[in-house]
Amino acid sequence: MASERDHRPIPPSLASALAEGDGPRFWRSLEQLAASPDAMRALEREFPHLGEAARTDRRTLLKLLGASLALAGLTACEEAPNRPIAARARNVPGHAPGQPLHVATTLMQDGYGLGVVVESHGGRPVKIEGNPLHPASLGAADAFAQAEILTLHDPDRSSAIRQGGAVRSRSDLARMLDALAVEMEGRGGAGLRLLTGPTSSPTFIALAAALAERFPEARWHRHAPALSDSPYQGARLAFGQALETRFDLSRAEVILALDADVLAQGPGWMAHAAAFAARRDPDGLMSRLYVAEPCPTPTGTRADHRLALAPDAILRLAADLGATLGVSAPGGGEPHPMVPVLAEDLRRAGAAALVVAGPRLPPEIHALVHAINGRLGAIGTTVVHTAPVLPVAEADGLAALAEDMAAGTATHLLILDANPVYDAPAGLGFAERLARLPFSLHLGLYEDETAAGCRWHVPMAHALESWGDARAWDGTVSLMQPVRAPGAGRISALELIAPLAGQQMAGRAADGRALVRDHWRGERGEADFEAFWTRALHDGVIAGTAHEPQPVEPATPPPIDLGGAGGGLRVAFAPDPAVWDGRYAGNAWLQELPRPLSKLVWGNAVLLAPATAATLGIADGDVVEVELDGRTVSGPVFVMPGHAPDSATLPLGYGRWRAGFVGSGVGFSAYALRGNEAAWFGAGAALRRTGRRDPLVTTQDHHTMAGHTMAGRDVVRAATLVEFRQNPGFARPDAAPLPSFYPEVRYEGHAWGMAIDLNACLGCNACVVACQAENNVPVVGREEVAIGREMHWLRIDRYFEGPPDDPALHLQPMLCMHCEKAPCEVVCPVNATVHDSEGLNVMVYNRCIGTRYCSNNCPYKVRRFNWFDYAGRREGAPVEVYNPDVTVRERGVMEKCTFCVQRISAARIEAKREGRPLRDGEVRTACQQACPTRAITFGDLNDPNGAVAARKRSPRNYGVLADLNTQPRTTYLARVDNPNPDVQKRPQNRRQQDGGGS
Repeated sequence: MASERDHRPIPPSLASALAEGDGPRFWRSLEQLAASPDAMRALEREFPHLGEAARTDRRTLLKLLGASLALAGLTACEEAPNRPIAARARNVPGHAPGQPLHVATTLMQDGYGLGVVVESHGGRPVKIEGNPLHPASLGAADAFAQAEILTLHDPDRSSAIRQGGAVRSRSDLARMLDALAVEMEGRGGAGLRLLTGPTSSPTFIALAAALAERFPEARWHRHAPALSDSPYQGARLAFGQALETRFDLSRAEVILALDADVLAQGPGWMAHAAAFAARRDPDGLMSRLYVAEPCPTPTGTRADHRLALAPDAILRLAADLGATLGVSAPGGGEPHPMVPVLAEDLRRAGAAALVVAGPRLPPEIHALVHAINGRLGAIGTTVVHTAPVLPVAEADGLAALAEDMAAGTATHLLILDANPVYDAPAGLGFAERLARLPFSLHLGLYEDETAAGCRWHVPMAHALESWGDARAWDGTVSLMQPVRAPGAGRISALELIAPLAGQQMAGRAADGRALVRDHWRGERGEADFEAFWTRALHDGVIAGTAHEPQPVEPATPPPIDLGGAGGGLRVAFAPDPAVWDGRYAGNAWLQELPRPLSKLVWGNAVLLAPATAATLGIADGDVVEVELDGRTVSGPVFVMPGHAPDSATLPLGYGRWRAGFVGSGVGFSAYALRGNEAAWFGAGAALRRTGRRDPLVTTQDHHTMAGHTMAGRDVVRAATLVEFRQNPGFARPDAAPLPSFYPEVRYEGHAWGMAIDLNACLGCNACVVACQAENNVPVVGREEVAIGREMHWLRIDRYFEGPPDDPALHLQPMLCMHCEKAPCEVVCPVNATVHDSEGLNVMVYNRCIGTRYCSNNCPYKVRRFNWFDYAGRREGAPVEVYNPDVTVRERGVMEKCTFCVQRISAARIEAKREGRPLRDGEVRTACQQACPTRAITFGDLNDPNGAVAARKRSPRNYGVLADLNTQPRTTYLARVDNPNPDVQKRPQNRRQQDGGGS
């Protein structure tokens, strides 16, 4: 199997040879770089899982192929299963029946609000887009937001109130809460504890304050395993108070990110990514980005200079930089050679410089970074500080709660939307302490690990079923309104604590809408309240609620404990890019989403540098035991090019044992190794081989254009800014038209096309999940992905450039090229794949008999064969998730990108109804709409003034494998970096200096 073979790390001798100029310039995996014969044969095979059959005799192989073709031909004619779908019982005023309804609402990610617009058909939400009026989304939507639709309809969600396993009613819950309130009033709330995830909801914070006033001895604790309080603590060290730190990358000329994935994680990352992309125009303003990090991240892929450093080395780099700029003492020892270069470039930029410290770094580093930005004059320009968005209090974390539980001072615990039994730091013994409490209640979407340990469990209403509010990263408040009614028994956190806070509505159950309205009526007053409320619901945001910047002056930073190098391995913990801290483990879309750089799916791994793996004699899939501070965890290894040496990264979020059908028993839990005293980094770890193997499932070598890229063609094209200005046409030296037997066709109406800017793509996967949600793309499960059968219509190819331990990283979205002279069409025996009158390469599913000839003949490997009824499997999406505008394909047919033809049709109908032509930008594909950096442009090629035509006129525009004369409608804008000319350029691996093979 192509995905489960032994992946051997690159020997040092080979790495040395590559650094001297051997091998391809751009490479996808270590096996390709090493030119392993087995790997090359696997890459060349269209269907790798047939490799074992190919070793048998010819007669047996023909039997297997014949059987699969017969099955495909028969099942392509299957009738669709009868799946009932509930429709809306009554109409919405002002909304035409049959038309989609769009509702502005809010999702909350680690406490910060994200404004979205939900598309609903007949009362059934099917798609989430970003709210263009919201400062955190600006119209984009990340993979997590897109996947909330699947969570909303997840059949594994909890639906019954339980006490000790017995089902209870809403009346039973109300009586229990009333009795609890009476008991707490008698003792001033002594023993009552509230544990929640982080929240910025003004209404919830007000209710918590009312609860504290009613029960002064009660305490509110907050816990989020992937959220660090270091930024607030660092601000307190620097400014004497906890403040929110906001960045303006649109004004930054030189940026240094210290273990900060600022372009793909954290509050406001989509706004940061959009601003950064706007400053990366080779024809205009172009900033410069330095990144120091232990493990490659999407931000690291955009770096002009990336430093692969162990966690302690990053601390030392920051200290030495601060000393060079005159704000701190040096770190000791020989400074990194990049320190003087960084200091000089930052000084030159002055107020247009920006240094960002990642949330995993200790508070002292954050205080140092504030001092550096202050010295550079950046405070007030590229960085501002405001009042904190999240509530901040001393001793409000999980450790303080665990101490109270052990001491017996905490007796009654309400856990709202948190799962500490699974993700609490090792050593707290939270599960054992929870079991000893006389009263415990859990409110959550699922009957998860914590629900099993509590005496009461209450099913929580999803954010798309609830009323509420939340603040964005800049303080802007947006409202949360339901797009469908919650199931019986499901309530929101507001509705649960309102009775305890004395806010029960006139003798009846608390109502979320009334709670939010009453809070904002108190804030805004009665005058014109209804107009204010209507406008806030319509826009999704409350204007004028952003926090104003505060004038600050950073103090001298405190000394930094560099910890000493010591012996053993350094360990870094990081949220998984797809399941995050574990909350999305039950979401099949995210489980099957290839991680941006490792391309792993359905599991996590211990990530090691190639040199470290080679020294230890470890290969991909070898199970190792990692020991840190007396705790151990076992997991398979993945060799990650570009990882810092002598370090290991352990992704969080796996190893769940009560995550439903999809998420239980997948991967290993890094929380078992993570202590409260070393939440993000640890030193002195030991790594031992166990002799076992756990083959990883990774898509890094699936659908590789090997037969073409090995022939000396660069699929990815990149240059420096200096090289681009010397030779603007570097990306397409062979742009001359080629002869063809095909007749030239002129499209008189529209001619749809796409351009993707590789200078903007982060590989964040928002486009992949958006395409999946829009086009009913199924998941197939771990076993099917392992044999190359994933169904994503859009993939993001990842390429490395340079030596394995320190490569540059490139990303390229790859979807159907909609070739004008498509190789797939001429080989289809039933004319199932054809051109339409607007140049789209379309699939007629009812004609397809599953020969797969089109896939064999596609040089881009972007077609997917539906081997089984993936849509009907239990791992698949429930029927409520399906977009009714797109066919749900049965097995036995070929699928691919359609340029969201259903959106083209809808826009055409609307334009015709209004008696006007289509406007440029009126049709937006799902991937284009979700992209935070606006890397994707779609439109009519026949419109010379359109955005896509303008991009295709760029000298950076080129077609992948254009020398095959396929004339792809999807083209790319080559990447241009802006490295510091004072830094010696790293030697590239090239077969030929003028652009060798990929």
